[in-house]
Amino acid sequence: MTHVSKEDIKAGLKRLGLKEGDLVGVHSSLSSFGYVEGGADAVIHGLLEVVGNGGNIVMFTHSANLLEVPRTPEQIAMGVSWLYKILPYDPAETPVTTGFIPETFRKRKGVVRGSHPSHSMAASGPRARELSEGWHRLLEFNGYILLIGVGLNVCTAMHLAEKRVRFPDRILKKITPPKEFVEKYPESEWEWDFGPYPDFAKLEKPCLERGIMKTTKVGEATLRLVRLRELIDLYVEYLERNPDLFYGKS
Repeated sequence: MTHVSKEDIKAGLKRLGLKEGDLVGVHSSLSSFGYVEGGADAVIHGLLEVVGNGGNIVMFTHSANLLEVPRTPEQIAMGVSWLYKILPYDPAETPVTTGFIPETFRKRKGVVRGSHPSHSMAASGPRARELSEGWHRLLEFNGYILLIGVGLNVCTAMHLAEKRVRFPDRILKKITPPKEFVEKYPESEWEWDFGPYPDFAKLEKPCLERGIMKTTKVGEATLRLVRLRELIDLYVEYLERNPDLFYGKS
């Protein structure tokens, strides 16, 4: 198994162009590196040392406080992909489902975790409080998305593009839940998804072709860095041109 040190990780981040003062949202897989000397803490320390005291790190800390509720045959036919009851949430105690790195990160002194009961963000740095409010803040501050050993398929920030697109009726019918379902399962108390989930991974090739995504290898992991604003602009362009590419054909 490949062994990776904190210095290896820092060198890789610098090859991507990450520097002091940058704001970066991170999706990650610790195991993708191989063996990391120092584990998740080494990755976090590497990130913090590269962006410095003036930089910010933010991670998606999807909560583990969810109770799966079996879908009825009617709900399945309707297009409900999953249904969870959101249980009580404590930012300081509720574990995450997004891996060892964000779980370790959210426990660090000085890290701020947001108040959303299921889709919280954890952030460090001068703008931690604002960044913990959601991916829209990283977009406003012109930050980066860093993918460590994972692809765009896990990049939840890409949902920001959907608010800027007028979908054709054939797509809206797939992804719009009935009003009565939304009223019965309010999103403040329930987590659910309706219709096909967009295949974000299909945007990776266009990102590379346009030159907005940089990649490097650290150990066995591929690291990808892209400016969130450029990612969202490109995704909007593709959604307006061919939404079926991401949502499946009718």
